[in-house]
Amino acid sequence: MSDINSAIGVSRAGADPSASGVAADTDSLAYPISPEYVKSWTPVRALSELIANAIDEDPNAQVSWDDGVLTIADEGPGIPEEGLILGVSTKTNEQIGQFGEGKKLACLVLARSPEIGAVRCETVGYGFIPAVERRKLLGGLIPSRSQQGSEVLVYRFHPNARTGGTVFTVECPRKLAEEAIGRFRALAEPGYRPPQAPGVCVRDGDPGRVWIGGVLVTRMSGFLASYDLSLDHKALQNRDRTVVEAGALRTAVRDILAGSDDPKIIDLFARHVLDGGKLREQEQFFGDVRMPRPRAAWRSWARAHLPERAYYTSPRGEEAALYLKDKGYSELLAAGLSGHQQIAVMNLLGVEAARASQTRHVVRNANRTSWVARKALTDAERTLLNECCDLVRRAIGPFALDRVKVYDQSEESPCSRGFYRPLTGDVAIHRDQLTDRHRTLGVLLHEAAHRVGHRGGGHWSAIPDYHDRSRGFESMLEDFAARLLGLLADGSGLPQIDTAAAVPDHRGRDSKADGSGLRGRNWRADDPGVPAVRRELAHLLLDQLPHALTAGGFRTATELVASTAVYPGYWRLLTNPRPVGYRSYRGDHAGDYDKVALLAEATGLHPPVVWLGYHLCEGPIRGRRSETWRRPGPWTAKTRADITRACADLDKLGGPYAEQVPALQALADGTIPAPFDDESWHTPARTLLAAERSRLGLPTP
Repeated sequence: MSDINSAIGVSRAGADPSASGVAADTDSLAYPISPEYVKSWTPVRALSELIANAIDEDPNAQVSWDDGVLTIADEGPGIPEEGLILGVSTKTNEQIGQFGEGKKLACLVLARSPEIGAVRCETVGYGFIPAVERRKLLGGLIPSRSQQGSEVLVYRFHPNARTGGTVFTVECPRKLAEEAIGRFRALAEPGYRPPQAPGVCVRDGDPGRVWIGGVLVTRMSGFLASYDLSLDHKALQNRDRTVVEAGALRTAVRDILAGSDDPKIIDLFARHVLDGGKLREQEQFFGDVRMPRPRAAWRSWARAHLPERAYYTSPRGEEAALYLKDKGYSELLAAGLSGHQQIAVMNLLGVEAARASQTRHVVRNANRTSWVARKALTDAERTLLNECCDLVRRAIGPFALDRVKVYDQSEESPCSRGFYRPLTGDVAIHRDQLTDRHRTLGVLLHEAAHRVGHRGGGHWSAIPDYHDRSRGFESMLEDFAARLLGLLADGSGLPQIDTAAAVPDHRGRDSKADGSGLRGRNWRADDPGVPAVRRELAHLLLDQLPHALTAGGFRTATELVASTAVYPGYWRLLTNPRPVGYRSYRGDHAGDYDKVALLAEATGLHPPVVWLGYHLCEGPIRGRRSETWRRPGPWTAKTRADITRACADLDKLGGPYAEQVPALQALADGTIPAPFDDESWHTPARTLLAAERSRLGLPTP
């Protein structure tokens, strides 16, 4: 029996435990692994494996070197028998370990290394000492190329009375111990926890270090920062944990940087590239920054550190650059980046190319239309215009015309008798038309058809083809004619409307206010074709705007919006609201909750209030085809998800905000009906807007 035991690499002293039930005093286990296996592993790499195992079992594991001995101690459950078997691993995705071989290979490397002395392990109920020994199988009966036998790793076991934890002691030089300890962030940073996916950027210390779950894997020369990847990336290492797959590293680093809104990280990279510094391909992340808050953080940095009027020169923009330089603009360079990366970083910073800046400068300073003020009209012209506007509003509806402006020369539409301006909702009429009632009514009805086709109102829904020479516009004119003929045939005359209440007074709204460069009350927020809840939201934003500008140090609303990096169309839509069902060619600009939240926070308002103020009335039709708008039932899944998110934020605010949550959820679920042409169900959103006014101390408009 002893010969057989010796042959298979197991030796015992004492009785057979399987026969007597009593544990053996000593035992050994030989691994048929050549000492040449994992030849690339260094003693430091092996020590790191033992430390990693200890941290997996106990995040507060103690590692120290003293008097030539490195001690690695944890308070874990100990090493079970399965932990001694090659290929058996109980590691989870939250732990550093992976293959179930680290401890065995580490012992092999330490046992064969001339720099390492005795290695001992004491764990629950037993201990062992690893060593490299020569073994001849079956007493040398098996043919071998070596007369001395093969070298194998052998564990020599002994029992102990330990009831918890594991302690490794390794005799080694201090330099090796410190290098191994230095690979672990958990040992240098009390309370360290592995980061969530994709990881974190580390600015402290030497750049170029790459950790996975706090364990140093590699160093990348030329990196501007260091990176700690999440444990999700450990499968992308090689088996020796010395290399991270190149594509995975690039993706992880870019995801970390693109998702960061840390001002210090942004400052590090922005200053580096604007000073002409180069970046390795893995850190060229600028085109990947898409989330609203990181983009807003980049704009905030630009506002704080860049010249007020800046541009960058793109190919074939040299002439425009010279033009802007003469106008006092400052040129920014990112010479260390490729062309497309330079464009991406300038876009993040809100800096335009020279040609675009030149065009904007010229357009901003060009007088394209010569407007005629109402007070400059003759009494006859003013009376005729007011009477004709009143007739059109009575015939079609108060939404047919809002502000009607008079001009005598225009580059926008130089050959017409009038025109409609989709961006503002204006109807413009040439002064020459105000000499004849018939011509004035014809122009106003024609432009009202454009406006109603574009914006909708009453029983008309917005249409995409509202321009001249389009079928949609012709159909709108047909509807107008049919409506007028019907009124004529019925003999009932035109309905009377309260024009004073339905059509806002625009006097004084083109004058500058307080020298701040702001206009007075935005007349588009009083469009009678727009639901009352959206008008109230627009007034709330405009009333709060002066306070937000003062608090943020902004001069204009344009600067405030630019600081958030949100597309300006969001702000225009919130403050210049549209009727329900309006869709621009670019889609519903203000639909993204996160982007609306950034604008709300910039103005000092609660995000769910602003989002609901604009979108609640859109709920029954958002995401549906127009032919299904009037059908009852739950709202679309995306709309319900956004409202659920808004309700969660309202719950956190508590008080009158949380009180509206049940009604909002009932609307989204279809429990409370939401008829298309009735605004009574908008009450929860209007109540929230009133609560915001009360909180901010703003007067009721």
